[in-house]
Amino acid sequence: MIKLSLVRQFFLINLKCKIVKMNNKLLTLISASVLATGCATTYQANEVEPAGFLGAYHMLKEGGDDQALLVYRHPDVNKLCKNYNKVLLEPITIWVKSESSVADVSVEDRQYLQSYLYQSVKKVLGSDYQLVSQPGTGVMRVRGAITEAEGSWVVLDTLTSIHPGTVAMSGIKQMALGAGTFVGETAVEFSIEDSITRKPLMMGVDKRAGGKNWTKKFNSWGKVEASYDYWADKLKTRLSECRAGKLEM
Repeated sequence: MIKLSLVRQFFLINLKCKIVKMNNKLLTLISASVLATGCATTYQANEVEPAGFLGAYHMLKEGGDDQALLVYRHPDVNKLCKNYNKVLLEPITIWVKSESSVADVSVEDRQYLQSYLYQSVKKVLGSDYQLVSQPGTGVMRVRGAITEAEGSWVVLDTLTSIHPGTVAMSGIKQMALGAGTFVGETAVEFSIEDSITRKPLMMGVDKRAGGKNWTKKFNSWGKVEASYDYWADKLKTRLSECRAGKLEM
């Protein structure tokens, strides 16, 4: 009986060791996949529908490479930009149309997205401009609106990053509509104006959607956040180019 008990214990120990090794291999494989895919990535959609926030859409034209889908540049913007060293950043607006995806977003999530985009823009502009709360000479007004926002399905989105069949299906939708299956997408409209005259210096309408990567934050808004960070960085870049007189028209 003693020998049998020892044999059983030996067998169980070996079995447990094999299970641990299999789990470790699986964990290593998953970890490698996460490292390979990296942080959240987004791509520009094929088209965007103006929501009504800007109003003067007749002034916009189709954007070029590395630009928003719809853009406006004042003819003398490269000269005018040099006159501003302060920014009045208005609170981000949620602009809801009846068919907009924002209409289905909860009040709590709307407030979160507004705050996230506002803070992201505030952070990048605050490094180059003095932020003020009142219009005045040398002050440009920056105002923006979220016109679409749809979170990704975290579990399904993660699976589509691994399962080749689902990726193929999502890729077909991406080519056709400019947005993949289960991924977060969002659209914004921005205007940069003289704070006193309210005449626009630059305007833009753009839309982005999430790529097939793991989000930097494991939540349904991770790729929407990545889009907001992208636009904030682009805004900083465009204003820097403008002040240097090198903004592409």
